[in-house]
Amino acid sequence: MKKLAFTFISLFFLLTACQANDPSASTLEDVLSSFEEQQLSLIKSKVNKDDNIFGMKLNGVRPSAYELDGKMLLVYIYDSNKERVEGLEDWREKTASMDTVSYNVYEVKNVLLFHVYEEEEKLNSEIDSKIQNVVNGLSR
Repeated sequence: MKKLAFTFISLFFLLTACQANDPSASTLEDVLSSFEEQQLSLIKSKVNKDDNIFGMKLNGVRPSAYELDGKMLLVYIYDSNKERVEGLEDWREKTASMDTVSYNVYEVKNVLLFHVYEEEEKLNSEIDSKIQNVVNGLSR
């Protein structure tokens, strides 16, 4: 009887551990390809997580950092849409009492994007439109 219970428990853990992520989830490669399709050149960058609130872990995920037209672009890839929503909520909680520079946030499927620009600068509407096209392309 103990052997049978152990076998069922082992089988249960094995099956739950082998479950695949959301098959419609986007990967970092998908995101980067979409930016290329929109002719937006991304330069891999680093963000100092100690000096910059942008780049901190959100819901356990650290972003990939890029430069887009001289501005910071952060890409968070989560395992699911639900985790992405929780990541944005984490951002809102952590920054509720902070005065941040200007930024736009884009959400699609399991991807959270932050495009950061300085307050005194205006967001380039052409780039914003192309980022929105990236988001629209990933949503299919």
